[in-house]
Amino acid sequence: MTTVTSVWRSPDFRRVWAGAGAGVLGGEIAEIALPMLALLTLGASGEELSWVRAALFAPYLVLTLWLGVLVDRVRRRRLLVGADLLRAALFVLAGALAALGLLPVPGLVAIAAALGTLGVLTMLADFSFVPTVVGEDGLPDANAALTATQSAIGIGGSGVGGALVQALTAPIALVVTAFAHLAAAFAIARVRAPEPAPEPQQHSVAREAVGGLATLARHRVVRALAAEATLWNIGDEILLLALAVLLVGGHPAGALLLGVILALAAAGALVGAAASGALTRRFGYGQALIGALLVGNTAPLLGLLALADRLDAGRVADLDAAVIGVAFAASGLGLGVANAQAVTVRQLSVPAGERGRVNAAYRLLSWGALPLGALAGGWLLAGGDAARAALLGAALMAVATLPVAFSPVRRMRGLDAPDATMSA
Repeated sequence: MTTVTSVWRSPDFRRVWAGAGAGVLGGEIAEIALPMLALLTLGASGEELSWVRAALFAPYLVLTLWLGVLVDRVRRRRLLVGADLLRAALFVLAGALAALGLLPVPGLVAIAAALGTLGVLTMLADFSFVPTVVGEDGLPDANAALTATQSAIGIGGSGVGGALVQALTAPIALVVTAFAHLAAAFAIARVRAPEPAPEPQQHSVAREAVGGLATLARHRVVRALAAEATLWNIGDEILLLALAVLLVGGHPAGALLLGVILALAAAGALVGAAASGALTRRFGYGQALIGALLVGNTAPLLGLLALADRLDAGRVADLDAAVIGVAFAASGLGLGVANAQAVTVRQLSVPAGERGRVNAAYRLLSWGALPLGALAGGWLLAGGDAARAALLGAALMAVATLPVAFSPVRRMRGLDAPDATMSA
């Protein structure tokens, strides 16, 4: 039986929470600053922007399995601190070169690939590091707190990113991002919880990497969650690329509006994360999760369908942006309900010594789809119809709920022993 306990009494969790918050703030600013650097500072086309996005997420497709094995073989705190320090250096480098006029689009693509590699490493190491700090009984509480905090920072982070780009330019925004990652490295370096030595590995790196995929494939619940995340990420990447082009080309304050829209999505996620526990107790894990996904995954499509004729004209009025913002807020609300529980069930589904590689398999499928989404978005945008590309991306997000709706998730009431009751 998994018991929810308060983790706020732990100084080490508070340091993990602070480090995660700083990293999320940097990520939210960069989410706006990097595409705006490409479009506004470097004069990139929509297709060239898709190359930057593809490079940022290509490591999830190419390196995830191998980095997952590394996470299972090396102490995670060291990996997390090193990754944040290197990301800070890369953001400063990109901002400085762009400000001096010395950064071509291919150079930004290379920097994006390096940032993506460090992002993969951080995500995998953090997933395995948190359970060692709070213990399994503290995981539900810890994941809920981290999810809510990420959503809360997202409200301001996206807006701050848009405002920084609008007022101070994208290169300055990237330098601010670097300071956020320095703060994250400092916080994680101060964690004092003993980290167990990595378990001795009996097999080759390749066999362990493939073993993570095999474990995921046998687990029907985690497999369904991976399928949903994969489809959603492809659609979301297409939608975000198209939305960036629509707003920058169709409104004088496009960068700021993009930040506000993403902030509204984060605000919805914060409310959803706060309500997720009560909804799960009332309806059970499966019904709450599927209902939340139906709302979160469908709302962007409904908002864009309401504006289809207006967006075809290539201009985005303030009212149009408001409708898109409401749709994103509703989407964030639904996804906020589901995310904390989904992370917890994945963490508890496999033994601690295999979490890195199984999570790597999950990320290979879900986040590895992002460069495919970026390339698909670039191909669609090359045709010059950003509104149609946005609709196609949103439609793919809407159908992503189906793998979970038709899985054993719909019969789940709680999070107890998911590996024992839900494996094939």
